[in-house]
Amino acid sequence: MPQNLITDLQNQVNYLLKTSESDKMKKPLIIITLLIFANVIIAREHPSLMMTGKGVAEMKKGMGKYPAFDASIEETKTKADFAIASPIVVPVPKDGGGGATHEKHKDNYYSMYYCGIMFQLTGEKKYAGFVEKMLDEYLKLYPTLGYHPVKMSSNPGRLFWQTLNDFVWLVHTSIAYDCVYNYLPEQKRTEYNNKLFKPMAQFLMDGSDANNKIFNKMHNHGTWACAAVGMIGYVMDDNELIQKALYGSDKTGKNGGYMQQLDELFSPDGYFTEGAYYQRYAIWPFVIFAQAINNNDPDKKIFLYRDAILKKAVSTLIQMTYNGEFFTINDALKKGFSAQELVFADNILYAADNSQKELLTISKNYQSFFLPSDAGFAVARDIARGEAKEFKLISQLLRDGSDGKMGGLAIFRSPKPAENTTFLMKATSHGLSHGHFDKLTISYYDDGNPILVDYGSSRFLNIVVKYNGGYTPLNDKYSMSTISHNTVSVDMKSHYEGDIKVSSNYAPTIYCYDISNPEIQVCSAYETNASPGVKMQRTNAVIENLGGVRIILDIFKLTSEKEHTYDLPFFYNGDMISLSTPYTKALEQMGIFGNSDGYRYLWKEAWAKPNDSKVCFTWLKGRRFYSVTTVTDSKSDLFFVRSGANDPEYYLRTDPAFIIRQNSAKNHTFLSAIETHGKYDLVVEKTENAVSSVKSLRIIEDNDNYTVAEIEVNEVKARFRIDYNKESSAAKWTFNKY
Repeated sequence: MPQNLITDLQNQVNYLLKTSESDKMKKPLIIITLLIFANVIIAREHPSLMMTGKGVAEMKKGMGKYPAFDASIEETKTKADFAIASPIVVPVPKDGGGGATHEKHKDNYYSMYYCGIMFQLTGEKKYAGFVEKMLDEYLKLYPTLGYHPVKMSSNPGRLFWQTLNDFVWLVHTSIAYDCVYNYLPEQKRTEYNNKLFKPMAQFLMDGSDANNKIFNKMHNHGTWACAAVGMIGYVMDDNELIQKALYGSDKTGKNGGYMQQLDELFSPDGYFTEGAYYQRYAIWPFVIFAQAINNNDPDKKIFLYRDAILKKAVSTLIQMTYNGEFFTINDALKKGFSAQELVFADNILYAADNSQKELLTISKNYQSFFLPSDAGFAVARDIARGEAKEFKLISQLLRDGSDGKMGGLAIFRSPKPAENTTFLMKATSHGLSHGHFDKLTISYYDDGNPILVDYGSSRFLNIVVKYNGGYTPLNDKYSMSTISHNTVSVDMKSHYEGDIKVSSNYAPTIYCYDISNPEIQVCSAYETNASPGVKMQRTNAVIENLGGVRIILDIFKLTSEKEHTYDLPFFYNGDMISLSTPYTKALEQMGIFGNSDGYRYLWKEAWAKPNDSKVCFTWLKGRRFYSVTTVTDSKSDLFFVRSGANDPEYYLRTDPAFIIRQNSAKNHTFLSAIETHGKYDLVVEKTENAVSSVKSLRIIEDNDNYTVAEIEVNEVKARFRIDYNKESSAAKWTFNKY
């Protein structure tokens, strides 16, 4: 029952107790009437998680007016009817992700979810009856279960191989149970509550030390756990479960719980520490639990909490995309705006604040369905009314860390949207268990394609024959390693020597980020702990027009008192066109690139010694050519490598890279120019400007205080200077054409 209604009733009772003596005879009757009324309200306060009575009435009234929403309801009905027509099967769990029993329990919670919604919208008892019958089967099964037999997780569930999936089951089933709650006889509800849902919630919170740690953990699994326990708590009106979900097992709000997760897992800009892919996954329980909290306890004003952090989180998540797909930083697969998690986030956040008309555009242009709920109806209705506004992707620095002081993700967009260009520097904290050892790495997207790529993760999601659908062994061994990213490896070792316990303590420092002039956007960040005794500072300047082409200057400065071997890869997407210096390619037999920290998973395809003070590598992707021109000297070596070595199970993609190695160096600065140029039109069989326009590239000055780079492009010369020791308010860089 909403707190405001409880408060109103309490106030009325208190008022009656203070009335005049002559009304004493009426008091007991009136008070009893009020208490009965309160119980009626409590009994009728279902649904209250994803749907409300008011929302259901509006949806029924709007049927037939908004065809797109009608289609979503029809799809929900089709799935519900299919479930009803199918036999109810609740198997003893035995499979991992993607296996038959895993998928069946997953299908079951979706089936209950669809049927619960359709019961609310149609009132047809067959839908509620299906949910009841399914819950009856789980009531028989669940008390007989121990830990799941598949031992792939340190946190095994009972229905699934990991508790995460049990959390998701309970979130969906809570919604279904909420929708049919008033249909069920009280005796049946009591049985479900005491023999199924409370034991399940107790297991997920305290079934083991590991479960308790996950429940209180600042991690997306912890958010799912809190959402599951809190939502079933709201359905059962179990305040103990609700308080633990909100404030942790000890209910203090200091050692776990949803509210602390809102405080710690998002930066002030709404950046989630694990990166875009897992922000997508985490945002689902964050917003769906927020909706349940808002419906049941509106006085909390959860959508305004911490300066509307959930609103910022959804906006930031949408900004971390290119062509509608999320940046593949840290552990990541290909997902984007169309993902179901984004449908929940988009619909729920719009309903919470309908001034966000740009969310309507995301739904309209990228998403194939609406939530069959109050929120989905609001989005569909307002799209139909023509209220959608353009969502603009912008250049911005997304700070990391709950206080915004753990580095950040620098995003640069072209000021000309038609150019469709995005450049990233990732200078964030590690990113919990899904983070990579990739300090100061970069990515580049252009003309609809990833150009300089981040590997993402080695995983074939829910494909059982590929390592049970989980992260493969090479995810830790290669995908997370430094050499698989576009950043410097020192002495062929990963940053922090691949130790997450060490890396979690540190983050780069953003030295400057300047987008005041859209024609040249600059970011510089440094890291002093990734490699012992080595300071790394990377500076990028995105220059929109230098001699008629876009140039990204890349200045990577390394400082040390000892000699090291420095490797800087550029993992490129496309076909190799040319290298400006002679090279040798392995024609009959390839060796591996090295033996340590990811190197052994790279084939060494070709190698070269530079014959000039700069080298230029050019490749083709789609309709455009791309070049990396790099300053070299007598201690430089060049390599072409490709992932996939020592991989008998084909767990890895075969991504190519161009690597510049600097041998026996204490201090060294890699200076490179990344160039977009030319045109390739296969239709008319025409090629333009396939050769780099960078005539010269050199370091004019390089010391502890500053670096000056000079570049000439199509007879236009320019100098860029980065100063390393300026105060925060001082100008830290200059750029001049001459």
